Amino acid sequence: MISLQNVSVRLRDKEILQDISFNIDDGKNLIILGKSGSGKTVLIKTMIGLFTPDKGQIRIDGINTSTGDKSAVNGVMQKISMVFQNAALIDSFTVFQNVALPLYEREQHTDAEIHERVVKCLELVGLLNVLELYPSELSGGMRKRVGIARALIYEPKYIIFDEPISGLDPVTADEILFYMSEIIRTQEITTITITHDLQNLKQIGDTILFINDGRSTYYDSIERFSNSSDPAVKEFIR
Repeated sequence: MISLQNVSVRLRDKEILQDISFNIDDGKNLIILGKSGSGKTVLIKTMIGLFTPDKGQIRIDGINTSTGDKSAVNGVMQKISMVFQNAALIDSFTVFQNVALPLYEREQHTDAEIHERVVKCLELVGLLNVLELYPSELSGGMRKRVGIARALIYEPKYIIFDEPISGLDPVTADEILFYMSEIIRTQEITTITITHDLQNLKQIGDTILFINDGRSTYYDSIERFSNSSDPAVKEFIR
C-alpha cells in the first residue's frame, strides 16, 4: 500500500504541491490526471524519493520514506519501477541488454535466469522478435513497449507509467493501452499512470486523482469523474 498524507513540496521557493493525500491499496490502479504544469511529475518524483516533502509524509508498505531506516527505505523503493515517457533506452545497447540491465545491476541472477526473464517480459509486450535490435531500429510504440518490459524485469510490486501514450498516433496508443491492460489483468502489480489524456481510462485504472495547480481537487472512482462539480475538472473534460 502507498499512502500520502498532506504532502507539500516547495521547489525554488515556489509551492508545487499542496496538501496532497491519497491511498493506493495493493492491486489497485490509480490514474493521476491534470493539465501540463499541474504538479503530476513532481508528485511522482517525490513518491520515488527524488524530492523530499516539506510537509506531510509518504508511506510505502508501512515505511516512512523520509524518516525510515535507510536500508528499509531502499528495500521498499526497489519494489517500484517506472516506465518513462520517452522510454529512456540506451542507444548503444540492444533490446535484450536494455531490458536485462536492471538485473545485471543487482547482480542477483545467473545469465540463464536473466535470459529467461527477458524473454518472458518481452513476450508480455509482444516483442520477442526484436531481442538483438537497437532502439534506433524500433518505432516509437515499440520503444515504449521495451520500456514496459524493462520495468517488469525484476517483478516489481508497483509500476509507474509516465504519460504512456503521449505523442503516439491513435493506433499505436491503443496498442500500448492494450498491453498495459493485459499486464494489469495478468500480473500481481499495483499501477500508477500519469496522463493528461482521457482516452480509455477504464482499461488501465479504477480511481482518479485529479491535480490542479498543485492541489488535489478530485480523488474518487473513474465512474464519478465526469459528474464532478469541481470547475477545474469540468474545464479539463470539456
